[in-house]
Amino acid sequence: MSLLNEGSLVEAMMDARGQIDFLWQFFVTVHIAIFALLFIYDHAVEGFNWIAKIFSVAGIAAFEWINGNALANAYFLLDSMHEQYRWAFGQVDRFHASFYQHFVLQSYATRPEMVVYTHSTALAVILLAFVSRRFIQSKGESAALTTRLARGHDPHP
Repeated sequence: MSLLNEGSLVEAMMDARGQIDFLWQFFVTVHIAIFALLFIYDHAVEGFNWIAKIFSVAGIAAFEWINGNALANAYFLLDSMHEQYRWAFGQVDRFHASFYQHFVLQSYATRPEMVVYTHSTALAVILLAFVSRRFIQSKGESAALTTRLARGHDPHP
């Protein structure tokens, strides 16, 4: 049986971490755009009929599911690579105590659960915003803010 050499395994772990970073950045970027649509252009969203709202929410829910599964699977892969590293190369006497604690013993086993919480919360907030415009802001505040911004006034005097 041939084992991965240590350098290849560490490089694979760094690549997996890079993939996780990319997926989180993608999640955040998409939600910045969605929340901008909901909070800044709430009057446009308010004009959606129920069919458009259902398709919008379905599209967002599909994104949450796809991105969440990709993140969870990347965390599972990264955790299994760390387990392999500990098994093959994780002898305590090879490492400084701090490095051993923060790299060799690192575990990502609970991260998929965190992904479920973050993605579910984001979807719940979006659903609430689509269902109830009052969840975001009152119509009076929205209209006044839109008018002030259109006239070039600072909304926070």
